[in-house]
Amino acid sequence: MGSRIFWLSFGSALLITSLCAWVSWEFFIKPMDAAVRTSNLLHEKFQESLGVSPRILANAGVLFSQKSELESLVLSSGEVSVRESFAGQKPGGGDFSAGASFQAEGGIFFREPLQINVRRGGAIADVSLPQIKVLRLEMTSPVQFAPEDLVWDSMPERLQTRISRSLERRAKRELLEGGLVKRAEQELQEKVRRIASQAGCDVVFLSLVETEQGGLPNR
Repeated sequence: MGSRIFWLSFGSALLITSLCAWVSWEFFIKPMDAAVRTSNLLHEKFQESLGVSPRILANAGVLFSQKSELESLVLSSGEVSVRESFAGQKPGGGDFSAGASFQAEGGIFFREPLQINVRRGGAIADVSLPQIKVLRLEMTSPVQFAPEDLVWDSMPERLQTRISRSLERRAKRELLEGGLVKRAEQELQEKVRRIASQAGCDVVFLSLVETEQGGLPNR
């Protein structure tokens, strides 16, 4: 009788221990192991594709810090010609207008956070992207005046500065309205999706508001 109770107790303890081990593996260790493996793959694929390592987390635990030898990444470009009027500012009196052509590049600076949090299970990653910015805005033509008798070199330096800044602001505004930043954002998201796909996971892009309010969710 005592032997039977012993074996029943032993069997029950063994069953409970095995069940606990299986639950621990299936619901805790295995999902985290998958998240870590996906994180390692993401680190490798980002370096291969972009030459940058984002800040990568596995279920909110940091595995890789952000590193890059590049200062920025160009994702879109555009050209625009603009003209501005300057009432009453003509040397000697009167009105005039000035115009010029510009080229611009949109993209990201790698000094700003690029962060990826791989959720438990390794199948989904939450991504916080840097803000898209105008990386370069360059005047590509001499300033053209109306009336045409105006000459750039004969203008006071203060007026030259005012004209240049006014034309740059106008060009930047028109390039932004023309979708320079939007195209860059779409290109960046597509690059991240492709890299994540190579690592075997899907991505969810977090808005700047979500990132500021709560960071990357712990899931």
